[in-house]
Amino acid sequence: MATRRLRALPYAAAGSVLVVGAVVVLSVAFVKVGGRVPVLVVARPVQVGQAIGTDDLKVVDIAPGTLDAVVSADDEAHVVGQPAALPLVAGQVLTRSLIGAGTFPPPGFAVATADLKAGSFPPHLVAGGHVEVVAPASTAGAPAQVVAGSATVTEVSAPSDQGDVVVSVLADADSAKAVGSAQAGTLSLVLLPVGG
Repeated sequence: MATRRLRALPYAAAGSVLVVGAVVVLSVAFVKVGGRVPVLVVARPVQVGQAIGTDDLKVVDIAPGTLDAVVSADDEAHVVGQPAALPLVAGQVLTRSLIGAGTFPPPGFAVATADLKAGSFPPHLVAGGHVEVVAPASTAGAPAQVVAGSATVTEVSAPSDQGDVVVSVLADADSAKAVGSAQAGTLSLVLLPVGG
C-alpha cells in the first residue's frame, strides 16, 4: 500500500502543476483580453489650440476596445505640449483625433453663437461641454425643438448683470446655421454626458 501511495504522489504533483499552469495561462489571457488598460483622460477643460500640459491629464483604467484610437498612459510624454485639436472637457478620454493643430472648425462643421438668458443653460457651463441646443415649442403642448442634437461649447462669455451669456458652439454646418439664425434669448442648452 505504501508503495502505491509513493507512486501516486508524482502523478498528483504533476496534476497540480498542470492546474496551476492552466490558471496562469488563463490569468494572462484575461489581462490581455478582458482586463483594463491605463489611458489618458482630460483632467480639466482645454481650449482648442491650447498646448496640453501635465496638469490637464490624468490616468484612468478602461476596458480595452471601449473607444478607438485612445491614447495610452505610456504616451503621455508625446502628448504634453501638443495643441488640442478640439475643445476638451474634463472626464473625456483622450483620443488621437483630439490632438494636433488640425483645422478648426473641422470640415463639415461651423461655429455659431447664441445669446442665452439666465436659467436657459447649466450654471457651470464651460468650454468643451457637450450640449444639445433646443428652441421653445412652436405651439402650446408641443415638445421643444432640437436645433442642434450634438454640439460642443467652444467659448462662454462672462455673464451680464442679469446673468445672460453669449455661448459659441461647434456643430455640423446645418445645425450651426440654425443656432446662429435663432432669435436672441430663445435658445436653451442641455448638458449631455461626456461622449453622449
